[in-house]
Amino acid sequence: MPTVGALAVLGAAVAVVSSDAEVAPASASVAAPADDIITEALADTPEVNRSAERPELPDEDTVAVDVTGQKVALEDGVTIHADADAASPVLKELEQGETVDVTGEEKDGWSEVVYKGLPRWVSTKKIADDLPLGTEPCPKLSESGMQPDTVKVFRAVCAKFPGVSSYGAIAGRGEHATGRALDIMLGPDLGYDVADFLQANRAELGIEYLIYRQRIWRPATSNSWRGMSDRGSDTANHMDHVHVTTYGNAATG
Repeated sequence: MPTVGALAVLGAAVAVVSSDAEVAPASASVAAPADDIITEALADTPEVNRSAERPELPDEDTVAVDVTGQKVALEDGVTIHADADAASPVLKELEQGETVDVTGEEKDGWSEVVYKGLPRWVSTKKIADDLPLGTEPCPKLSESGMQPDTVKVFRAVCAKFPGVSSYGAIAGRGEHATGRALDIMLGPDLGYDVADFLQANRAELGIEYLIYRQRIWRPATSNSWRGMSDRGSDTANHMDHVHVTTYGNAATG
């Protein structure tokens, strides 16, 4: 039994030494849960505000729009678009002659306009500073038989001088018979203004020459008014009307 007793004593001693050694904490040898790892990784990451990243819609009170002038629609059905793209939403259709504010900005064939206080877009070729001369029909005389240039003269004078109430066009003599001439019946208080207007827009209206108060203006031969012989009456001497002869179909406006 002495040998057995010695072994028992030795085993007890070993057990005592093992129990006195420092034992590492269990947490040092066990992996942290996945949730703890994610929490630690995001601990210093600021929260993202998704609504703050979303751009605000333009507001009429906050959008600065610099209006530089106005343009008119050249025809009915000119469309105002949300963007400079024919596929973008149509916000309004303009009628011929209707005006719209512009900013002067242009992009790829589009002009920036102002609609309801916000910047929008219209096709550049559909608007202009003014309507071309002679575009609006005039109810004061039938246009039947008139040449295209004569029609333009008639419409332009009718629109510019609404006080003129009487016109003469187709007749059985000279240029009136061919539709190339128009008589604008008026008094001297308005006649010079009409003559000046026609002179200033000769090319746009296709005018060959004017006669007024016994004088003729024919720019192909002279830039000055020249006197004419007496034809015997106020009407024959063109004292009471401006006579216009056009080329027929040469207007540039």
